[in-house]
Amino acid sequence: MKLLGIPYIQLGLAALVIAVLWVFIWPHKRNVKPGSLPHFILRWFHALVWLLLAAAAIIASSDILGGGNTAQLVAFLGLIIYPIFITTVVTIK
Repeated sequence: MKLLGIPYIQLGLAALVIAVLWVFIWPHKRNVKPGSLPHFILRWFHALVWLLLAAAAIIASSDILGGGNTAQLVAFLGLIIYPIFITTVVTIK
């Protein structure tokens, strides 16, 4: 399967690389108390979104764990998590 001519497995691997990058690059200069929920969201949710997109692409490309249906569910979880991250970034000064 392909998206814009790029195989899903390649998209999944690219998203996995981006997820790893976001583990190290995050909005840590925000004024949040370490150990709080906003700190956790800022620290991990963006990387988690990319990890879910990578998993969805890899699942869809190999038909493991139910193939396309499971991949859609995993990608939808990323769609739910991303606005939580963005809202936290915008509201925390």
